[in-house]
Amino acid sequence: MQTQIITWDTSEGYKPDELEKAADILKSGGLVAFPTETVYGLGCSGFDEDAAKKVYEAKGRPSDNPLILHIADREMLDDIAVEVSDAAKKLMDTFWPGPMTLVFLKNDKVPSTVTGGLNTVAVRMPAHAGALDLIRAAGMPIAAPSANRSGRPSPTEAAHVIEDLDTHVDMIIDGGSVGIGYESTILDMTALRPVILRPGFITAQMIEDVIGGAGDDGIPEYSSVSGDQSPKAPGMKYRHYAPEAELTVVRGDDSQVCSKINELVRQFPSDKTGILTCDERIDLYDYGVVLSIGSEKDNTLGQSMYGALRKFDSLGVTRIYAETFFGTEHEDALMNRLMKAAGGQVIDLEDYDKLIFVCKENVTISPMAEWIMRSIVMDRSIEICSRGLVVLFSEPINQKVINVLSAHSVPCEELSSRLLRDEDIDEHTLVITMAFTEKVKLIENYKLKEHVYTLKEFVGLEDDVYDPYGGDDAAYENLYTELKDLLYKLKKRLGWQ
Repeated sequence: MQTQIITWDTSEGYKPDELEKAADILKSGGLVAFPTETVYGLGCSGFDEDAAKKVYEAKGRPSDNPLILHIADREMLDDIAVEVSDAAKKLMDTFWPGPMTLVFLKNDKVPSTVTGGLNTVAVRMPAHAGALDLIRAAGMPIAAPSANRSGRPSPTEAAHVIEDLDTHVDMIIDGGSVGIGYESTILDMTALRPVILRPGFITAQMIEDVIGGAGDDGIPEYSSVSGDQSPKAPGMKYRHYAPEAELTVVRGDDSQVCSKINELVRQFPSDKTGILTCDERIDLYDYGVVLSIGSEKDNTLGQSMYGALRKFDSLGVTRIYAETFFGTEHEDALMNRLMKAAGGQVIDLEDYDKLIFVCKENVTISPMAEWIMRSIVMDRSIEICSRGLVVLFSEPINQKVINVLSAHSVPCEELSSRLLRDEDIDEHTLVITMAFTEKVKLIENYKLKEHVYTLKEFVGLEDDVYDPYGGDDAAYENLYTELKDLLYKLKKRLGWQ
């Protein structure tokens, strides 16, 4: 396929007849990549099932990862969504056009291909004149994920789109560099209360200022789903935004992080090792390829993040160490993207003094994890224990668990299940759940905002830990094998000897 390239700029807009060409491609079932204020999108007709399939094919995107419908006016919403609440209308009044995507129950007119097979649809109105003109000229909503190969860093300039999708799409609109540099906030409006599915430029506090916090806990955030669930929005399930180089996030306070990165990079050749920092700290590094994601002071942090990740690849860097960017208004969005790009690979400089494994009833998976971890961490004065979320009365630990541990010479005691209580957790406690639903309950019921992860998430993997409930001895042996491997990975990530 020969890809046409046209231009749009802030002073002149589109050249004569080129906007019409782009609109005609969309009307005829073709693909057009176009700039928005967040990242470049890969657009097709929002009502054309075959065109949506072309988007998935061009990107190499999993078919259960939904697309976002882009509209140019509120009237277009009538053909897309049902049950638009008063809270949603307030958010649209405040943040549209802008980097906010709202999830509604879908109208039957929207094909399931666009929504990843779900009965919900994600919609936003971009704050980009060129994007709005294109949608109006097409006369229909445009379904558009980011215009990159699936899993790669999102494109923030046309050159990135060309690099990934040239010859795979009909047209690319070159609108220069985008303004924000990372994707929109996604808010689920179909739940009992609004839930942030993907953090972005519009923060939870900004949302709460408009519609309230829906209770003392504020607006909750769920950032991923397990392997057997379909994501309601992009970025929830699969690894995203990743460079070809191996990316590791180093987490801790600024001085600790800087010192650790300077130590780590010197183990490798300077021209093959990258450091991701910000304008204010870039002079603290004098080894390796050092790139900035923007300025904290000028509120451009994140604007250059995807471009920097792509530049590392173009320079042949094979290993990248990234700072953490906490203490800023948009830290949730930036760290969400970085953690996805790293596949959860983190060096955690946090000084934990307690590790709690949590599962539903604390009779099978979490106690097995506790005793395996005790057996492999021998030289640290850290408390390791396990607890349950639903323990109505104390029960003995599953006998099959005890049998498997004994067969592998893992010391254990025949303990009873224990309920997780608020007093079990302090600021130096790392809480590890076995399943995503358990993590969600911890966030909701124990008001935890940090230091809580699923075990697989913590070590950079997807899905829940295998549950052997109802299985034979071999099933419990499989659980032991999986947990042992994951716990050694956990130990390595924490830097424990």
